[in-house]
Amino acid sequence: MSILETTASILKLMVERQGAIRISDVIHHLGMPKSTASRVMSQLESYGYLEKDEIHGTFLPGPLIMSASHLVNRQLTLNDHVDAALRSLCERTGYTGYISMLDNQEILVLRVIHGRQSLPVVTWPGSRSPAWGTSTGRALLARFTDTQLHDFFASPQVVSQLTGSQQDVSMLVATVARTRDAGYATAVNESVADTASVSCAVGDPATHDAVAFCLSFPQQLATPEELQRIATLLKEAALTIAGKTGDTQVSSPL
Repeated sequence: MSILETTASILKLMVERQGAIRISDVIHHLGMPKSTASRVMSQLESYGYLEKDEIHGTFLPGPLIMSASHLVNRQLTLNDHVDAALRSLCERTGYTGYISMLDNQEILVLRVIHGRQSLPVVTWPGSRSPAWGTSTGRALLARFTDTQLHDFFASPQVVSQLTGSQQDVSMLVATVARTRDAGYATAVNESVADTASVSCAVGDPATHDAVAFCLSFPQQLATPEELQRIATLLKEAALTIAGKTGDTQVSSPL
C-alpha cells in the first residue's frame, strides 16, 4: 500500500473501533509487519496526523487532523450537511425532501427540496404539526430518553393535541420505540393524505441541535420494498452525517 492508503486505513481503523488504537491493532487488523507498523505510526505522529499517549501506548488523531476537522465543522453546520445529503437523495430518487426540527413539542418544517415526483400536497416551510403524528417527529422523538419521552407526552400542549384524537399514548410510545430500534420512521397516509414518508434524525453534540430529514412520495408508491429501500438510503446518509458531527446516537447497523 502507498503511504496515503496506509494512512487512510489507520484512520478508518480508529473510526471503526471508535477510539484509540495500538500498534498491535495495526499489525493485527491491517496485516502489517511489526517493524513497518512502528515506523509508519512514528512517521504519522511526527507529521501531526497522530498523537501518542505515552502512558497507555495508544494513538488518536493528531493536531493536524483535529485542526482540519475543526475548520470544517466551524464552516459547515448540521443543516448544511443534511441539506447536501438530502439534495443528493432527492435527485437520485425523484422524491420530495423535507428538513424539520422540534419546536415547542411540534414539528416545524425548515426546508423543502422538490423532487421530480409530484405530491398530492406539499407542506411548506414554517408549517407545524403534532410531532407524534409525523415520521420526522417520531424520528426526533426516538432520540429522547425514556424520561424525556414521558415528559413530552405529559406536557399540556401534547395532552391537548391528543384529547379527542383517538390516539393511545402507550401505542405512540411503542411506535417511537420501534423507530429507535429501526433507526428510521415511516408514515403512510397519516398527517398528509395520500402521501408516504420515511425519516431519519441526526444531531450535533457540539451545538445540541438535532434535525430530521425525510423523503416524501405518493402513497401508491409506498410498497414494503420501496419503504425499505428509501429507509436504507436515508440511514446511510444519516450515518455519514453523524460521522462528520460526532453524533453517537446514529450508530445502528444498516
